[in-house]
Amino acid sequence: MQKKDKKDTIWIISTIILIIISCGLTASVTIYIDPLFHYHEPLAEYEYPLNNDRYQNDGITRNFDYDGIITGSSMVANFMTSEAKQIFDADFIKVPFFGGTYKEINDNLLRAFDSGKNIRYVINCLDYSRLIQDKDAYRTDIDYPTYLYNDIWLDDVSYILNKEILFNQTRNVVKYTKAGNKTTNFDDYLNWNANYTFGAETVMSTYTLGEKMKEERTLTENESTMVLENIRQNVTELAYAHPETVFYLFFPPYSICYWDDLHNKGQVNWRIDAEQIAIREILRCPNINLYSFCDNFGLICNLNNYKDSAHYGEWVNSWILQQMNNDIFLLTEDNYVDYIKKIREFYNSFDYESLHK
Repeated sequence: MQKKDKKDTIWIISTIILIIISCGLTASVTIYIDPLFHYHEPLAEYEYPLNNDRYQNDGITRNFDYDGIITGSSMVANFMTSEAKQIFDADFIKVPFFGGTYKEINDNLLRAFDSGKNIRYVINCLDYSRLIQDKDAYRTDIDYPTYLYNDIWLDDVSYILNKEILFNQTRNVVKYTKAGNKTTNFDDYLNWNANYTFGAETVMSTYTLGEKMKEERTLTENESTMVLENIRQNVTELAYAHPETVFYLFFPPYSICYWDDLHNKGQVNWRIDAEQIAIREILRCPNINLYSFCDNFGLICNLNNYKDSAHYGEWVNSWILQQMNNDIFLLTEDNYVDYIKKIREFYNSFDYESLHK
């Protein structure tokens, strides 16, 4: 081998070794600190900011210690786990998925149960907006870090050798700790209450009515099947598989402005018919307690409780926990037909024009 060729070979080998060492150091730092909890719970010597649902929730459900879980869409983000602990005498985590579908939320719950946790309670909201939806639907407007959602170690390269993760997540844990901060508690995790104003003026500015539909929309046979499949796969199947767990499920109390929009589109009965199908199916499962607060018309018509047509303040979340504790607004085989009749009459006869005066 010529002298020049030998030098080139040494340079190539040295470069490869240097790259391997650099990659190893980068990976080891992220693996050790693990800002997304993919491998372990928070380390005692660091304080961790919790601020990203799609990146941190999977690790939280698999690696934190708890026996109660609060999950769902942004409608559960303002729940206080400290209050849930007082009511249920359990240690809760809270893992909201903003805009999450039934499928996404259930997939995370499956990961939680598969991790071997002794989960005594699950609190989960059943959003109207995701009820008439394909059972396998996920949001299509965001990128999911799917490498965090499985146990395939080859996928972990996207985590441990990710420059953005290293500088924006791993390094941030170090900076966050040095600044004297504490790991985000689950009362504050993704709680958006302090970031918004509430009231009629704010709510009325969040939606605009189009031209009123002349014909009522009816629930088709295909849509009825879609509701059933969505509920069976993403709600009741898990509950049947875990009779040791009590599931507290609820339909969140969207404001009267949400129903105003439905009324304008001729969709009030369409939506209620879908809810009735879901209720009948859910009530067959003995370890599910199902609640609906849609017939608390005083709450729903008071726009001081809302920041937009659907999202309510944290005091409503607290109120919901209290109702669950006392089994108020609990739906049963004996009362759900009357409940459906009650809300159908109210939301079909309400003076929606008064909202716009």
